[in-house]
Amino acid sequence: MIMIKRLSHAWTLALGVLSLCALSSCDSAKKTNYLQDIEIAKAYGVKHDTGIVVQKGDKLRILVTSIRNPELTVPFNTRQVAQATAPTTVVGGISLNTTNVAPADTSSSYLVDAQGNIQFPIIGDVPVLGLSLEQVSEVIRTKLTAGRYLTDAHVITKFANLRVYLLGAFQGLVQGGTTTAQITDRGSFHLDNAQTNILELIATVGGLSEQADFSKLNVIRRVGNEYVYYRLDMLSKNIFESPAFYLQQNDIIYAEFRYRTRDTEQKVLSTLGYVTTALSTAISAAALIALFKR
Repeated sequence: MIMIKRLSHAWTLALGVLSLCALSSCDSAKKTNYLQDIEIAKAYGVKHDTGIVVQKGDKLRILVTSIRNPELTVPFNTRQVAQATAPTTVVGGISLNTTNVAPADTSSSYLVDAQGNIQFPIIGDVPVLGLSLEQVSEVIRTKLTAGRYLTDAHVITKFANLRVYLLGAFQGLVQGGTTTAQITDRGSFHLDNAQTNILELIATVGGLSEQADFSKLNVIRRVGNEYVYYRLDMLSKNIFESPAFYLQQNDIIYAEFRYRTRDTEQKVLSTLGYVTTALSTAISAAALIALFKR
């Protein structure tokens, strides 16, 4: 009977430890829920919505069309080539290149040189530095009509190399993540939408890993010759007020780890499982022995 009591005490202790682990898991869940302080049906304005502007080194894809004289647009579209043959998936305005390569037509785009200009057919140098895509389109349209090349020119401008870089505890980067194939080998992530925000990006890559510290998502942004560092707390509604809520080209986004692996936690739980099983078996065996001795 003494042995049974001792085993029962050990069993109770093991159950207590397991309960503490369960409570710890609940606490961990609280650290992985986004926007915990947000209120239902309440509007939250974005404080910094400056939009992306053209920078040196950007590549622009420009298409000129005309309803009245489409044949006259040919000289201005000579650098346009077919879209990349690599399969892509577009989700929420974000293009995932599943073969881990950049779009094939970026080499035929217009490069913004060190002076902030592009070389456009027939027109020549066009200053675009610091302009939005809509402004670039308007500048080219104005030059086309002013030069009487096209009276009804319609111009569409897009980024050919709009991308951000992902580091750290993103689901698609962590070993075993479900979306690893959707992010390029170098962590470069191509965007189709110039108005992509941080929530859309996270959703598209499969979320932050359970290993991530949701309160420490860092955005490193180049502004001129300097780098600006922002920290986003994905647990808080305050992200809507951050200048880093909307992404800029070439942003480096680093999700910090709370812990590197779950190996320690899994080993503890596994060991406790074995211990409780062994104790249960021992208690049952001791009870049977005591019963037969009677």
